[in-house]
Amino acid sequence: MLSDKGNTAVYLQYAHARICSIIRKSNMDVEELKVSGNISLAHPDERVLGLYLIRYAEIVEEACTNLLPSVLCEYLYNLSEMFTRFYTNCQVVGSPEEPSRLLLCEATAVVMRQCFQLLGITPVYKL
Repeated sequence: MLSDKGNTAVYLQYAHARICSIIRKSNMDVEELKVSGNISLAHPDERVLGLYLIRYAEIVEEACTNLLPSVLCEYLYNLSEMFTRFYTNCQVVGSPEEPSRLLLCEATAVVMRQCFQLLGITPVYKL
């Protein structure tokens, strides 16, 4: 139950906390980027993550229609895995693509927090 590996709440919380840490470590104002920046999905791992993020509404609808919160849990786990792959293969802080990648990180964190809220889980911002 407390493992930080595999499909566990701790793993999901860790992924969210890591995203928050990346955003904190950057010297950029994410709120300002939301207004003036844009997301470029040039790297294959950026594309995979971005395309999976836009499926969120579809997943919530499926989970609600079929009364299956496990659908939302599975989405959240897969999202965490895709973010980990993206973060491993795409430097965020200090890269030329930092503004775009920070926005992608923020979008991932927002979707994760919405999933947590629907599942009755309080997100952590630091571990």
